[in-house]
Amino acid sequence: MKKLSVITVAVTHLQQNCSVLFDAETLTGVIVDPGGDFEKIAAVVEKFKLSVTAIWLTHSHFDHCGAVAECLRRWPAAPLLGHENEAEYRARAGELATMWQLTGISACPEPSQFIGGGETLAIGAHACKVLFVPGHSPGHVAFYFAAQKVVIAGDTLFNGSIGRTDLPGGNHELLLSSLKRELLSLPDDVLVYPGHGPTTTVGQERRSNPYLS
Repeated sequence: MKKLSVITVAVTHLQQNCSVLFDAETLTGVIVDPGGDFEKIAAVVEKFKLSVTAIWLTHSHFDHCGAVAECLRRWPAAPLLGHENEAEYRARAGELATMWQLTGISACPEPSQFIGGGETLAIGAHACKVLFVPGHSPGHVAFYFAAQKVVIAGDTLFNGSIGRTDLPGGNHELLLSSLKRELLSLPDDVLVYPGHGPTTTVGQERRSNPYLS
């Protein structure tokens, strides 16, 4: 099977990792967490001549959904997928971004399709399972490609850390239980693409992450 291509685009001064995932054979792609700097994201799509078939949200904090409206203007046929529990974050994205000195962010539209965990999605020939991983936010999900040994983890598991839980809607104990149930149950060699910072593996975090010991 062809390898799933994952291009990470760090956007805004918060350096949020937007992921452009695509099938190299069909040139169909999905944008995960377009948090801002729309033109940087669009440049990747144009470079690889991709057809954007969907936009997926791990969660709807403003730094992960700040460029959704622009994406939908550019690719209006692409459905937006996200969790229904995060409507308030989407509606207040612009307001909350301003509090973090981030301008040019508007409210995020509501998803055309809600996902909550357990669904199977696909990018070309690459199947993905939606994992429900609340705790950082109430409707956080992750996207796991078992055959490719890749998980797009959002702000749940980082290289050497975990998602913060001191923001509204956060719950530390819930995040820890979610991580144990959904991410730490994956094989050690699964590559983790976090919402901020460098990639890691499930095994590395299982062995050395101080928050999980």
